[in-house]
Amino acid sequence: MSDEDILQDTEKIRLLFFTSPDCFACPEVERVIENIAGTSMKGMLHVSTIDITEEQEIAAQYGIMSVPVVIMNEERIAEGLITEDVIREKLWSSILPNIINRQRDTRLRESMMILTKNTISSIISQELVRNNLGDYVHIGIYQQVMMSLLQLDPLIPQLLYQSGRELGIYGAAPYYLTVLNPKVGAVKPAERFQEALIALAKLYSHNNIVPLYLATHCDIAKVEGYTATLRIYELANSAGAINIGETLCHYTAGEIAGTIEAMIGSATSVIETKCRGLGDDCCEFEIEVFLGKEVGKAPYQVYEPKEGDKRVQFLGEIPQEDFRRQLFYEFIHETTQHGHNSLLMKEALRPNDVDFVHISALQQQIISLKFRDKFCGALLYSAGRELGVIGPGKNIIYQLLQDETLPINSLKTATEIIMQYMTHPTNYLARGYSFVEVREGEDEEEMFIRIYECAYASGANLSETNLNETLCDFQSGYLAGRLALILKDPPIVTETKCHGTGHNFCEFRIEKGYSFDEEEN
Repeated sequence: MSDEDILQDTEKIRLLFFTSPDCFACPEVERVIENIAGTSMKGMLHVSTIDITEEQEIAAQYGIMSVPVVIMNEERIAEGLITEDVIREKLWSSILPNIINRQRDTRLRESMMILTKNTISSIISQELVRNNLGDYVHIGIYQQVMMSLLQLDPLIPQLLYQSGRELGIYGAAPYYLTVLNPKVGAVKPAERFQEALIALAKLYSHNNIVPLYLATHCDIAKVEGYTATLRIYELANSAGAINIGETLCHYTAGEIAGTIEAMIGSATSVIETKCRGLGDDCCEFEIEVFLGKEVGKAPYQVYEPKEGDKRVQFLGEIPQEDFRRQLFYEFIHETTQHGHNSLLMKEALRPNDVDFVHISALQQQIISLKFRDKFCGALLYSAGRELGVIGPGKNIIYQLLQDETLPINSLKTATEIIMQYMTHPTNYLARGYSFVEVREGEDEEEMFIRIYECAYASGANLSETNLNETLCDFQSGYLAGRLALILKDPPIVTETKCHGTGHNFCEFRIEKGYSFDEEEN
């Protein structure tokens, strides 16, 4: 089912773009809007272009005195020269509150059941999902998804918490707890909280029973009635991270909350109070159970540091949101550089453990977010595209471009360069995929990249329950971002085949930029 089928016109965000034939800035702004409208956001947007010389009454109605102007749902969001960042930020600030307040997608439970079955087969029965690569992926890939999402908008932490919580309820964690501590299911409900904490401490410590490698070690620092504190060291979310002035492990906090809710049947709140993102040497989670309160009714809370805590201070006249984005760009660059050094064995992100996690940890965060809401595929695409533009490895692409005649206008040439980049030995070290193929489409405006044993989706065959969903929106966005480094006009990348649709590979269609037709108003 396509986004257009799922999303009715009444739910779409309406963009009005006011222009005129003699406007020198309008073509560039139109290109920006076309790029956004042609991504996975195209199912979310209804774009109308209005020439003020021909539609003077509409221009007067909206008080348009000069162009370009962009209006979103009756609100003037930008005018003059406009960057993609401005419009994307406005879009997400409008969309995210609705995503957070909606009920979860009913398909989440089915998809998590399929993934849980595959995960248990791989972890417990040691039946490999990826025969050529094995079922572990470098934590750098795991971290990049989270970091790229967090930098999009300040509301993302709440969305990640909710997605993690739903994973805790419907995913494999409750089963793992009973394997690691059989007492969890045997004791009286009043004693189950303490036994669940013991099992969680084992889950987030290096163990050979459930070798997910989520963290190196976990301590139960405090237990008082139905409150507790867990300290997790070298957690995959944030191992090797620099001080960003924010906690980073919202997803893990949510997963802990959901797992406890699943085990004891009462609402649970978890707040991360220490984190590598705050400059601490561990991640600390404060847990509180609200006995008798309905599951899912515990409030989401963000830790508010007290005076003297190790926080990055926001300086100068830069608005806080803009500074936050700049800080995350630096954070992504710094953290991914550490990840690159780990791949080359120059340093270890987790000196006391391996720098790899089981692919199920990556897949669970992708799928729980993907099925949280119908808009979340676009969110993952945007995050992947951001990483593709600003992330590590650009030097490899630039080296490949030295042998080419510039500028590159051929989609075929650009796609072949991306294939060379993807098959560079350092990219294989992360175990994100095993083989890559490129094939031509039916005309010059279409190319295909096929990826085998993709870490985001391998083994997650959603066609078993007729869900038939592609899962690699983040990878699609990442490819689009990488291609944007090469081509003047960024192409559109869409996943057409996936493990989630019953195939044994993931295939992405690359096509020239989308353009919307002028619509009557």
